Amino acid sequence: MNKRWSIGLGAVLFAVAASMGVAQAQPIKIAFLSSLSGPFTPWGIQVRDGMKLAISEINAAGGVNGRQIELVERDDRNNANEGVTAFKYLVEREGIVAAGGIISSDVGLAVAREAEAQQVPVFLTMSGADTILTKKSRYTFRTCLPAAPMSIDYMAGLIKDKHYTRVGVIVADYAWGHALRQAVEKQIKTMPGVKVQIEVAPVPERDFTPYLRKLQAMDPELLIATGHPPGNVTITRQAIELGMKAQIIGPWYPTEFTVERVGELMYGRFVDYSCVDFENAAYQNLAAKYHAATKRLLDNNALSGYAIVKMVAQSIASTKSTDPKTVATAIRTGRFQIDGYAWPLSYTEWGEMKEAAPILYTYEKGAAGKMNPGASWRPKVVFRSKATQPYVPGE
Repeated sequence: MNKRWSIGLGAVLFAVAASMGVAQAQPIKIAFLSSLSGPFTPWGIQVRDGMKLAISEINAAGGVNGRQIELVERDDRNNANEGVTAFKYLVEREGIVAAGGIISSDVGLAVAREAEAQQVPVFLTMSGADTILTKKSRYTFRTCLPAAPMSIDYMAGLIKDKHYTRVGVIVADYAWGHALRQAVEKQIKTMPGVKVQIEVAPVPERDFTPYLRKLQAMDPELLIATGHPPGNVTITRQAIELGMKAQIIGPWYPTEFTVERVGELMYGRFVDYSCVDFENAAYQNLAAKYHAATKRLLDNNALSGYAIVKMVAQSIASTKSTDPKTVATAIRTGRFQIDGYAWPLSYTEWGEMKEAAPILYTYEKGAAGKMNPGASWRPKVVFRSKATQPYVPGE
C-alpha cells in the first residue's frame, strides 16, 4: 500500500472513530412537557424541579452508560394543540428518549395520541381522565394520579369507613372533571343510603360561592373538590368561610401551595390524596435534598418528575439502548422502587399503574423537620388505601 494512501486512510479511520466517540458522548435527552403558565403552573414547576433533582443525582454519579442526561423543557401552556406541537418538536428536532410531567387531562389526551403515533414514551403526572389510555396504548404511562374510576374507588372506601351519607361534588368543565363526575355517578351515587349532589363550574372560575350555596341546602358531610384542581384552594377557603362543616377532599393539589393559599383555616378540615409517603425515611432524606435546592417541599408532582427520570434512566441502563421503543417496553415490563413513593411503579400493557395505593393526608401545626425546614406545619397521614384493581379501558 502506498505510504501516502496508508496515512490518508489512517486519518479517515481516526476521524470516523472520533466522530463515533463524540456521538456516543452526546447527552441523553429527556423532556419536561407540562404547564409553566396557566392554572396548572404550581404543578408544573414542581414536576420540572423533581426531574432536575433526579438528573443532577444521575449525572453526578457518572450518567447512564457513560452519558449525561439533559433536560429539555417545553411549556404546554395548558393547551392541547400547544402540547402536541411541543411534543412533535421534541421528538423530531430534539431527539428525546421520553417526555413527562403532563398535568391537564385535555393536554394528556391529545399528547398521548401523538406519543402512540410517534412511538415515544410520555408520562402523565396527573391527567387522570380514563379516556387517555386505551387497550392499544403502549407508550403512555401514568405515574401519580390513577385513572378517575380508581380515584373514586378510594373515595368510596373513605365514605364507607366514615359512614358518610351526604356528599357534595364540584367538578370542572373539562376532561378530568367530567371523568370524575361520571365515576361519582357510577360508583358513589349508587351506594345505598348516600345522597350525592354535583355542581359543574368552568375551569377558570374564581368565585365558587354560588355553587357552594347550592350544596349548602343538603349540608354535605364530605365535599369532593377533586374534580376541579385549579379551583381547589378557593373552594376550600370559601366553603369554610360560608360555615360549611364538611370534610373537604382535594385533587392531589401541590401540598405547599395549599397552605400558602388557604392558611390555617384548613388544618384538620382539608384532606388530599398522595403518591408520596410522608412518613417514609427515604422520602424525608430525598425531601431534604429537594428543599436544599428549591426551598420547597417535595410533593406529589416533584416526586413524579423524579420518578420519571429514574425509570427512564434505569431502563436505558438495563437495556443499553436509548431507542424509545426499547425504553417503553422496559418501562411496561419493569417494576420500579422509587424512594418515598407510596407504592412500586409497575404497569399493565396499556400503561395503567398495577399497584396504586394512595395515601390520604391532612395538615397539622408543628415542625416538619428536615423535609421542610422552618415550616410551622406538616402533612399528617390519616388513611392508607389498599391497592385497587387497575382500570381497564373500554376499548
